[in-house]
Amino acid sequence: MNNAMKIEVNKVYKTNHLSVFKQIKGNRPPNPQHIRRLVSSIRNNGMLQNPIIVNEQMEVIDGQHRLMAAKELKSYVFYIIIEKYRINEVQILNLNQKNWTSKDFMNGYADMGIESYIKLKNFYSRNKVFNITDCISMCSNLPSNSSSMANKFRKGNDKEMKLAQVFEEGTWRGNDFELAQEWADKLKLVKPYYEGYRKSTFVKTMIGMFKNDNFNFFEFLNKLKKQQDKMIDASNIGQCKLIIEDIYNHRRRDKVNLRY
Repeated sequence: MNNAMKIEVNKVYKTNHLSVFKQIKGNRPPNPQHIRRLVSSIRNNGMLQNPIIVNEQMEVIDGQHRLMAAKELKSYVFYIIIEKYRINEVQILNLNQKNWTSKDFMNGYADMGIESYIKLKNFYSRNKVFNITDCISMCSNLPSNSSSMANKFRKGNDKEMKLAQVFEEGTWRGNDFELAQEWADKLKLVKPYYEGYRKSTFVKTMIGMFKNDNFNFFEFLNKLKKQQDKMIDASNIGQCKLIIEDIYNHRRRDKVNLRY
């Protein structure tokens, strides 16, 4: 290689004083299974020169699993110091290696003390029968047609993509959390009459219904009690609306259009 091409960027250090390293606030929790796999690999193959990355405060930006495996083995690590790296770089590195889930973003920002994410975490803890994406939709007080926030709503519309981006950037603020809990409690009342009450298609459809002035939830619930066989799983929100509208309008003189 031409000497002109050799540029020293960051020095690699080696240490067995592992207590000097700190976990950066906002990082996702380590995966115990991954740590066990690394411990087994290090025992069989030795510690490879695969440096962890830390900032000038010795906070781990990348390599927390390698560090924890080394601690378990009372071994050593190689490390590189890159100044001014913070949680944003942690997230970029993780997204490039293995996508963060919505739970990872929620836990990370809640750990950093961002109030809206703390509220969401509490909401999710109380309502774990619903998936995290639907909990985000409820706390945002709007439905989403996407199956995952983690993929930035690639199959969703512009509003959904923006919501996902805002959520991952840490600037999501939610909306009315008390209203979200009211909706969650109502959805749980459906459980005795429809076992698919927590499925995303139904949850997203019902969020739209809750926002519809022509829809009375308790009237729907009373009608559903007598027509449980009609409430079947729908393949999409449009079909689910039709089913709910049919149940709602049963023996109703003034039929209500709940689809628009």
